This record gives sequence, C-alpha cells and structure tokens, in this order.
Amino acid sequence: MEAEVDTEQGFSGGPVLIRLRLTASDIDRITVAEKPDFGFELALGADLLAGRIRSARLSQWRRDVARDWDTGIAKLFELYTPDYLPAFFLHTAHRDDSGPGTTAVGPGAASHLHDLARARALTPFTRALADGQTSAYAALDRGITALQTRALDPYRRNVASLVATAGAQARAHAAAFGTHAMLRAVHPKISWDGSVLALNTFHDCTQSLAGRPLVLRPAVFATGISYDPQPHAVTVTYPATDAPVVRDRRPTTPDPALSALLGPTRAAILTTITCHPATTTGQLAIALGLSAATTSRHTTVLRTAGLITTIRNGQTVHHTPTRLGRDLATGPNTYSGPHAPTGPNTPSGPHTPSGPHTPSGPN
Repeated sequence: MEAEVDTEQGFSGGPVLIRLRLTASDIDRITVAEKPDFGFELALGADLLAGRIRSARLSQWRRDVARDWDTGIAKLFELYTPDYLPAFFLHTAHRDDSGPGTTAVGPGAASHLHDLARARALTPFTRALADGQTSAYAALDRGITALQTRALDPYRRNVASLVATAGAQARAHAAAFGTHAMLRAVHPKISWDGSVLALNTFHDCTQSLAGRPLVLRPAVFATGISYDPQPHAVTVTYPATDAPVVRDRRPTTPDPALSALLGPTRAAILTTITCHPATTTGQLAIALGLSAATTSRHTTVLRTAGLITTIRNGQTVHHTPTRLGRDLATGPNTYSGPHAPTGPNTPSGPHTPSGPHTPSGPN
C-alpha cells in the first residue's frame, strides 16, 4: 500500500488531488466503517514510530511506546519507504518445497517487497524476506507481535471508541442531511462537488469505482487522507479525531453516591458509557451481564434524564454521555466542554490533519 506522506513537510505548490468520479448508484452504495481496521492502524502507527510522519496529537503515544521497546520492532521500519506502507499484517508464508529453511512468500508480502526493491536497495533483512528465509519471517512475526503488544493492545478500547464515534457522526450527518452533505463535511481534506470526490493527497489522477462500493473509514493513527483501491471495494481513510490516543482504563466501579442516586445498574451503565463513549447497547449488555432488553430500558431512562445521548445506525445504537452525565459520573471538575474532556491526554476540538497522505495497495 502507498504510504502516508505529509505534503506540508515534503512538497511545495498547490495541492494535488485524486479525483474519484461517482455515479448516483455509487453514492447509494457508500458506507462508513463502524469498527477500526486494527491491522491498518498498526501499519499507520509504525509509520509514526519510524519518525517519518510527525503528529503533535500522537506525540505522547509515540513517547510512551518508544520507551524501552523491543529491538525487534525497529526491524519493521526497514519495510517502510517514502511511498509505501508495508502490508506486513497481511503477510502469509508457508513451507516451500524448494528446500529447508525457506517459505513461499504470500502475495501481500511479495507485492510490497517488489515495491520496496523498486524504491531502494533491499537491506539484509528485507532481502532475506524476499528470498523466503524462514528465520526472517520468524523475526518479522516477533517484531509484529512486539509492536502490537506495545503500540496497539493497551489502546484498543480507546481506538475502537474514537473510530465508532467518528463513524456514527458521519452516518448521523448522512441520515439527517443526506449523503451529499455528509461527503462535503466528512473531513477538510475531502471535497465533494456533486459528481467528483476530491482527495487531497500527493498523487494527481482521476479514478472511478468501476462498480465497486466506496467505504469511508475513520482511522485514529491516520494523519491525512488515504486511498486504497481493491478488487472488491475502494476505501478512503481519513483521520477519525484530533483526540490523543490514551491507554485504556480498566472497568470502573460506580461511585456509591451515584449508585444511591440512580440505582446500581443505571450507575454502572452511565459509568461505562462515560469511560467508553460510543458504546453500543449490545456491548453494554455483555460488559455488565444484562439482557439487551434490560439494558435498553435503562439507557432510555438515562437518555430521558439528559445524562446520555444516542445515535442510531440501523439496528445499532451508540451511547455517549452528556456534560451532565459526565459530571455525575466523574465529578464536575474533571471535564469541561460539552463533548470532550480537557487536559494533556484528552480530546479538544475538531481535527486538522498534519497533511494529506495516500496508501493504495493491499491492506
């Protein structure tokens, strides 16, 4: 896949655009992803760790991950170029009959290694991967595992929540004002004139969907716009938020005073929603050991009381605390603003990306 490159840091002149021509039937098939693609998030995060992309929003995350990390992670950076992100999370390898100690390189890895060789000379590690050496793929697996364990796993709930919130907001905008309005508002680096979706990237070309569906995918570790044409679908990725990525908090027990006011079940639901905004009714039911019907009744009461808001997407409902709900669950001095907490590790305002970027290739 093509890598994210910050045009504000590496290019001059006016913006170049991928122009995606959409028909009326194309517009009808547009969907917005509800969940993160964690493999893609991992590749984007490693690009930030490699130091080629800068993001003030993610600087604290980068410092936390880079502190005493496994040396095997650094080997992964050899798979990055200014133009390509490695699809290392899709690599497949199986024993090859050509001899001991070799593997058959999977199509995703083979395609990326071909692009890598065109961009620059292969390192001993990437050459060993291209040759299908089992030891190199074992090192790759160890590096990916170490990266995921340190850079992604402690943040999964936060990433999922931020992506779910961004997706729900886009779908709610489309439901209220139409898909055309949603396309105009989804991100500042994406523009829509009624027939052409213009993506502010470092490539200049005109494309069509050719019958494929278009998927809009918010991503937490994205710092710009990505374009990924695949045989089954075309995906456009955009930054989900301007919020920093923070470590997941362990499930919290409601304050006794809150339980006395609302009852233990509603207090637990409000506390869970406050810790994990955009939680669905089904997720609440599983987390708290309740039936879906019971959970729905309690969220209705909380919504009527002005403690939570809900956004419906088909049969799925996402719940987010109101300012009053947050104040009750956490104390009035903990948060300020109607939607986002303040402080060094908390969200504040709409995201402005550091620059346009463009992956395209297997992800």
